[in-house]
Amino acid sequence: MELISPLLKASQHFFRNLELEPGTGLVHALKRRGGYGLLNRLIGRAVPFATRNGFQVVATGPGYVKAAIGLRGNTNHIGTMYAGALFVLAEIPGGILSLLEFGTDYVPILRELQMTYLRTARSEVTVEFRLTPEEADRIRREVEQHGKAHFELEGELRDSAGELVARSQARYQIRQQGWHCGAE
Repeated sequence: MELISPLLKASQHFFRNLELEPGTGLVHALKRRGGYGLLNRLIGRAVPFATRNGFQVVATGPGYVKAAIGLRGNTNHIGTMYAGALFVLAEIPGGILSLLEFGTDYVPILRELQMTYLRTARSEVTVEFRLTPEEADRIRREVEQHGKAHFELEGELRDSAGELVARSQARYQIRQQGWHCGAE
């Protein structure tokens, strides 16, 4: 089961009961109702590993999410950030971005994630992902027409000095809630 599926189930009731102001969406509602702390608690409830390794969403906006992971508790045998922690940092935000952009009626499924590790990280690391309005519209249209759509997210993972430590390229499929999620 994908990591984001439990998040969707745990948060569906919350999101459906938000009183959204016209034209504001989930990002505005989250900020108004408790901010990133609430979002990070929901993520931690759905994916306990995210809380254990210090994963946090630190910024959101229309078609945008920024996440961070600290060095503490995520070191490897040489005292730098463990590659698996960087992988988690690159993987979880795609589901979060999908949830914020498309809502709980859609389920993102990670199909592939490639990491290129460029240098060691000795501090907190952040990553940012963006979906242009045009790409989000394309995804919505394709899901409406075919029940699913594919999209890619590329990330640059940077340490606290802004140095590039890794790159990620993820392929996702997004489906309407209730579609069979077998391998296709």
